[in-house]
Amino acid sequence: MIYLIFTPDGFEQAKADILQDQADVWINDKVLTDPQQDQLTAASINFNILPDIANPKNEKSVLAALDYVEKNADKTEILVEYL
Repeated sequence: MIYLIFTPDGFEQAKADILQDQADVWINDKVLTDPQQDQLTAASINFNILPDIANPKNEKSVLAALDYVEKNADKTEILVEYL
């Protein structure tokens, strides 16, 4: 399972599920704090920074991020933060 996250609030809301599911995370740059990155690393959670900042309020931006993740990830089930 993959979580596609765009905002700090989205990460906080999904964090418990991410840890429980041992899900991969694809996320906008600068969303995770250093302690959050350390927590994910300690829990053996793979996290990847999206190459371009995705605007969660712009459908085309979200779809572009989703397309990128689909092309670059092995897992197929993706949960997307949606505003």
